[in-house]
Amino acid sequence: MGNSTTTDSNTPRFVFSETQKRKVHHLFNVLDIDRNGQLQPSDFVNVGKKIVAQLQLNENSRNARLILLKSHRLFVQLLTDLHNPELSLTLWDWIAFFRDQLESGDDCILNHYIQRTSRHVFDLFDMNRDRLISKEEYANMLTIYNISQKMAIQGFEELDTNGDSYISADEMVEGLNNFFKSEDENAKGNLIFGEWR
Repeated sequence: MGNSTTTDSNTPRFVFSETQKRKVHHLFNVLDIDRNGQLQPSDFVNVGKKIVAQLQLNENSRNARLILLKSHRLFVQLLTDLHNPELSLTLWDWIAFFRDQLESGDDCILNHYIQRTSRHVFDLFDMNRDRLISKEEYANMLTIYNISQKMAIQGFEELDTNGDSYISADEMVEGLNNFFKSEDENAKGNLIFGEWR
C-alpha cells in the first residue's frame, strides 16, 4: 500500500505516493464522461446508456433499466463513502478520499469500495454472463470510456494473471487492489483503466 513511515509513537503511517495520486487522477478523468471537471450522476447514467446501446437492449427492458440503476447506484454509494451531501464530486474531493483512505492505514472503507466497484465492473463487462470476461468483452466495454483498443488489450493482459485468456472475478479484484494501493508503476492492474502515466 503506500510508503510506510514511522511516527514518534512507532505507529506506521502510510503515505499517498505520487504514483497513486496520478492513477486516481487518471481514473477521475476516465469517469468524467462530459469532461466538465466534476463527477455527477449524469456521468454514470450516460455510461449506463452507452452500455445499453452497445448490448443492443431495448431501453425499456428490465435488463436495460437494471444497468441504469446499477450505474446510478454506484455514484450514490460513492457519495455515501465520501460523506458528500452534494450531487457532484470535484477532483479534489476524489483525490482526498483515496489519500485519506490510504494514509489512514485502515483499509476497511477502501476495500469495501474496491469490492463493490469490482462487482459492478465485472457484471457490466461480462456480457454473456459466463462469470468470465473475454478479451473482446473487455475491449468492447472500455471503448465506452474512450480507451483505445490497444490500451484495453494491454490492460486485459495485465489482469489475466493466470494466462487463461479470461479475467475472473478474483483477477478483477486483484487488479483493482493493485491499481489503488500499489505505488509500483509496473504493478499488474495499473492499466485497468488505460494509460495513466
